[in-house]
Amino acid sequence: MRLENSELRAFRAVIEEGGFRRAAEALHLSQSAVSQAVAGLESKLGTALIHRGKELRLTDAGRRLFDHAFEVLTGEQQTLEDIAQLRQGQSGTLNLALSASINRFHAPALINEYHRRNPQVRMKIAEMPARNIIYAVLAGNVELGFGPFQKDMQAFTTLPLYTDTRHLVVSPGHPRYQDMKKGDADALRETPLITSALDNPELRPSILRLRDQFSTVWEVSSLLLRIHMVKEGMGVTFIDRKLLREHDDCASFHVIDDVSFGTIDKQVGLYYRSGKQLNASASEFVALCEQHWNL
Repeated sequence: MRLENSELRAFRAVIEEGGFRRAAEALHLSQSAVSQAVAGLESKLGTALIHRGKELRLTDAGRRLFDHAFEVLTGEQQTLEDIAQLRQGQSGTLNLALSASINRFHAPALINEYHRRNPQVRMKIAEMPARNIIYAVLAGNVELGFGPFQKDMQAFTTLPLYTDTRHLVVSPGHPRYQDMKKGDADALRETPLITSALDNPELRPSILRLRDQFSTVWEVSSLLLRIHMVKEGMGVTFIDRKLLREHDDCASFHVIDDVSFGTIDKQVGLYYRSGKQLNASASEFVALCEQHWNL
């Protein structure tokens, strides 16, 4: 079974345009051609995709297929735009996702130098939690990931660049601050762990063991907001040593090093899907990072 892009395009248009007639007009096709494309998808998949009526509604299968159609067709459009640029003598696109720490400490200098060397390259750069970077690279939405490596990276080709140590910290503003300074496990079990994302156990099984040591886990993607919440005494978090030294709001934080899980060592670097041939723009960025870290 194969899902054709023309079918996905018709299905996506029906949802985005709000009906078969409007989709046909947007695609410059007949309404019957659009209806047949959607019916063909439903026949192939053996399930209804749309609840037909006065107002169109997606079924559960339809929502899943719509997400797939969006990813596939967006990637197709990006490829066509890149080829058009290459045809005009311009370079391609650097499609990169990076973690908050990378963005704060390394990205500005790297991007400045990259642009100096490759002024014609377009850039699509997003800051994401480490787990989200993994998913984005796996889904093909991002070509190159830049952040900490996880326990299981078999689906990726990896380039380690440096090691990073993160420490569990608490602020004097926390009501159990004195107890936590002593490594009181009961005090920790009564407070939330504030982290960038609740990790998939298949990708990061260690986070399950960590989660058991706290009352709950709060997912906060913004690094600055996590720091603010810890400063206000709402919970604890893991922060790398460089950030603790250089960020003013972290100056008063206490490192909780009297517990076995108080320190996490990570390998940080670049990664992309195994078996994928990087485009020239991404390869240039990889080479720049290797030079930057003297590899």
